[in-house]
Amino acid sequence: MATSNSLIAEDNASNLPSIKKVKEGIYDFGGIIIDRKSNSVSIPAISNQVNGLVEYGVVHEDGKIHESLFRTSVRPQIFHTSLLLLKFKPVEGFFQNLWSDDPKSIDYSENCFEILVSWEINGTNYEKEIEKLSINQNRNGPIEKKSFIFTGSKMIEGTFLAESSGSILAIYADESAVMNNSDYDSSNDDVWIANKQEMPPLELPVLIRFHLPQ
Repeated sequence: MATSNSLIAEDNASNLPSIKKVKEGIYDFGGIIIDRKSNSVSIPAISNQVNGLVEYGVVHEDGKIHESLFRTSVRPQIFHTSLLLLKFKPVEGFFQNLWSDDPKSIDYSENCFEILVSWEINGTNYEKEIEKLSINQNRNGPIEKKSFIFTGSKMIEGTFLAESSGSILAIYADESAVMNNSDYDSSNDDVWIANKQEMPPLELPVLIRFHLPQ
């Protein structure tokens, strides 16, 4: 996949910004707000696609924006590191099972995040679960509630894969993405579409809050 040179850097693992304390329990880490009290991280984003096929919920602005509901200027590696700072570990074995000849039905409910997207239009505030913003055409319904898990990305020869691909939250399974969809059909790349009835208007700024599992 071709991406902007601004996203790809040699040994990008060593290029993390400092963490700044905003107030007690709240920190700014490269544009991500880490809230230790609510055990959550928040990122600013832009409504990027309101109809058609999608493969991602969130990508970096230099990633696959033509296939994503939202885009953000936040670096994928900083997002990944923020979850580690909150002492949450990636789920192991997700892709081995998903791509196996006989995948098993595994309950990931204890590892699933609550992800809320909020925005404001003409003084009215809106907040929706990110799962409602994409529809599975095979069953004509949204992603199941709390389906996204922290799978983590890989470091190869000093390059963090999510940093190069720009993949943050994948609807269609992506081993380079930081988070992935554990709902049925996540291995199918042609069933997920943006839910135009629920999505915020195109190009509208939003805030996406990721609440870690309790």
